Amino acid sequence: MPDAAKDRIAASMTMCRRAGKLLLGFDPVKEAAQQGHVCCILLAADVSPKTEKETHFFAGEIPVRKLPYDMDALTAYFRKRTAVFGVCEQGFAAKLLTLLPPQSAEECE
Repeated sequence: MPDAAKDRIAASMTMCRRAGKLLLGFDPVKEAAQQGHVCCILLAADVSPKTEKETHFFAGEIPVRKLPYDMDALTAYFRKRTAVFGVCEQGFAAKLLTLLPPQSAEECE
């Protein structure tokens, strides 16, 4: 992925966080998703297979995308080490989904 695209993803996530519409952590994202408040779920590039599988399970129809950043890079941006992010605003979710390609079926397993 080109650096410019990665920069746009980071900028969108940062703005979403400042607006209070980005959830960090598996449990908060799962809870909000079950209540219907999450528009899309983002995963760190180095998320564990177990966490990725559980996220896809509870996500249901919510789009799930992998970020081009590992947890260390995301920790530098958000000051919390986590692999699961939930976007709770449709505008930010739409922007991020256009920047992140859908996963192939092989990547989801």
